[in-house]
Amino acid sequence: MDLKAATKIFYEMQCKDVISWTTMIGLLVDLEYATDALKLFSKLKDSKLNLDSVVIMNLISVCAILGDLSKGRQVHAQAVVCGFGSELSLVNSIIAMYSKCGDLNSSKIVFDQTTERSLTSWTAVVSGYLQNGNPREALDLVIKARLKEQYSFDSVMLVSAIKASSELVALEFLRQLHCYTFQTGFSQYRSVQNSLISAYSKCGNADLACIVFTEMGSLKDVVSWNAIINGHGEIALAFYHEMRKGGGEDPDSATYLCILSACSHAGLVNDGLMIFNKMVEDNKVRPSQEHYGCVVDLVMRAGCLSDTSEFASKFLEEMGSNVWKSLLSGCAVHGNLELAELAAKHIFEKGAGNKSEYIVVLSNVYALVGRFQDAEFLRSRMQNKGFTKKPGISFLNGI
Repeated sequence: MDLKAATKIFYEMQCKDVISWTTMIGLLVDLEYATDALKLFSKLKDSKLNLDSVVIMNLISVCAILGDLSKGRQVHAQAVVCGFGSELSLVNSIIAMYSKCGDLNSSKIVFDQTTERSLTSWTAVVSGYLQNGNPREALDLVIKARLKEQYSFDSVMLVSAIKASSELVALEFLRQLHCYTFQTGFSQYRSVQNSLISAYSKCGNADLACIVFTEMGSLKDVVSWNAIINGHGEIALAFYHEMRKGGGEDPDSATYLCILSACSHAGLVNDGLMIFNKMVEDNKVRPSQEHYGCVVDLVMRAGCLSDTSEFASKFLEEMGSNVWKSLLSGCAVHGNLELAELAAKHIFEKGAGNKSEYIVVLSNVYALVGRFQDAEFLRSRMQNKGFTKKPGISFLNGI
């Protein structure tokens, strides 16, 4: 339903019951208007209507979206007071909320205190450990759920297990999960296959990633193409061109980031520049700062200073301060004074960050090309203006 129309109908209602409030709050949550949902909940409390578990669950989702741990704790306490503390669907939402708010300890406590768990309970706590950078704990729980609790995995749990395996480069366990997909029919689930491609790639097994990709057939989507392109150098380039010719999917922003990064790591400067220019010409995907950063990294890694100068001149206004910072750091390595001065000028104009860091870098470039007086002048000026260089920051060995 259109949100504007739904809001109009809701506020025109003369007599609103808890179902009306729940439906409206639920719609706001589904559309991720979390702050608006929270405001509406405050009005619901003022109406003196009795809350039901669905409203509480929506509020838990709001706290998760906003990352509001304090509010989440309050809603959790309210759920217990209202007598909903043992409802499994609500408990699962609470586990997920604590995880998304970064409070793994509370998430695990709620999980451990739940006597009648479902697979969703296990998936919520596993996902929490993954989201917070704890793949070892996540995989331990996956194994416990499968071997000790005898759960049959669904596609969501399987994707989490695959991701945990890839983070730990646990290739043998990943192969076992791959076999499990054939035994259970999950080999026909796009999300599972896409996860396998990414996982095998991360584990350094391009051959198995390619096999999974090829076997997907018509299941492939743009995520599949991005997964196979990501980080495979010349192989990635071949897949990118295949995608453009007849892959059935148009490259998106993530596709271009993947292929530009792959070209950068493989030293494929001309290919990378051609792909970026094609992206700009097609005008279907607007270049982001990440795209500009990838191209700068591409040309600077290879020491192609003329290409770097041409690129910087062409996209002077589009490039943000972080891209210029990256460019300046590269100039310190290659000793390109003209480009370093251009980069420093734009950094200072944009007023980004600690200026002293970039004055030091520019003075290093002056010293590198033998202009020691200019280098000393910059450093003296920095000291006279009261700029201080943070300890430990150095862009050249020995400086």
